[in-house]
Amino acid sequence: MATVADDRCTRGFVESLRRAGMDSVRINSAHVDPDAIRRMIEVIRDVDPAIRVLMDTKGPEIRTTALTPGVDVVMLNAGNVVKVHSAPGGITSAREICIAVGELEQHLRAGNELLLDDAAIALEVTDVCEGYVLARVTRGGALGARKTVAVPGVELPPLPAVSDRDRRNIAAARECGIDMIAHSFVRSRADVESVRELIEGTAIELYSKIECCEALQNLDEIIEASDGVLIARGDLGSQVDLWRVPAIQDHVALKCREKGLPFILSTQILDSMMARPLPTRAELSDIALAVRQGASTLLLTGETARGEYPEACVEIMRRTIEATERYAATGTF
Repeated sequence: MATVADDRCTRGFVESLRRAGMDSVRINSAHVDPDAIRRMIEVIRDVDPAIRVLMDTKGPEIRTTALTPGVDVVMLNAGNVVKVHSAPGGITSAREICIAVGELEQHLRAGNELLLDDAAIALEVTDVCEGYVLARVTRGGALGARKTVAVPGVELPPLPAVSDRDRRNIAAARECGIDMIAHSFVRSRADVESVRELIEGTAIELYSKIECCEALQNLDEIIEASDGVLIARGDLGSQVDLWRVPAIQDHVALKCREKGLPFILSTQILDSMMARPLPTRAELSDIALAVRQGASTLLLTGETARGEYPEACVEIMRRTIEATERYAATGTF
């Protein structure tokens, strides 16, 4: 499965991924509106109606806001101090980070850590002011638009399982006959059932994304309520200690095998190929491990949404999966 961004969703691009071995497409609804969803599904279906389409929801997650139009990224340099505050309609810049939920700053204290973009960027709160906080960049990087925000160890304001934006996007996806919906930041069975109500009467498969501590605590009930799960290692790695992620992946995979439930694995599968034509050997071993663990699908994210070698990523992942399955079946390399 390959993530396709709205601005890359042309017939030629989808055809190139299909030739390389892509069998399904993921649409990240955090970055598109209902009209874009309709356009994208129309293009994908026109290339090949057999391509399965998955859309993931925004869910009860916290993200930064958009950047100035025409700006792809802003640089947050280590040591810089930035203003952080809740402003759903605000514009994020290198000096001011706007958060797309209300009242976040009211729950922050000096010393709290803010992790942005799957923990690629880290900030430490230094001062709490009226209506905003100041934070020092401790791990810098390039921040794009609408990137994830995590605050480890801090109880944040409760968010609804399904936002109004999600409802609109699910309605558009349902109208287009989408195959799968993956709900983000599932915390409990109730979250799953909130989405199930919106797709009732369809053949849409509902996957629950495992990416927060509450999902791990309620894993059994989430699995029972879902058609499948998606192990989203990016946000998961900003919610728990990074070195626990492989063990958690193995645990969730085992639970799915026991229940006969399909699972998708995602995030940084071929991350080095964002800018390089060949993967690391460790990345190929990661693919092989997922196959042996019983993954039904491996999902490329940034590698095909924004990377420089999307077609090569699909082909290399396909070849690695085939070689691993051949070895498991015949013992030959």
